[in-house]
Amino acid sequence: MKKEIVCAKCDNPKTFAKCLGCEAVLCESCSIFELIGSGCGCVWPAYYCIDCAHDPAINPTPCSKT
Repeated sequence: MKKEIVCAKCDNPKTFAKCLGCEAVLCESCSIFELIGSGCGCVWPAYYCIDCAHDPAINPTPCSKT
């Protein structure tokens, strides 16, 4: 029997992304979008859960969203 994958925060069955910090599976509502840049001008998208989004040890550019 195949186990259904659901959002780790709200149990929504429509998953969207994995948290870059803890790798929890998230739905679109529970994922927080950030852009991570480097000195060479490269920018790439990142999705975090609410906990990792506000942790400066995980997210180098913590968002101000609560």
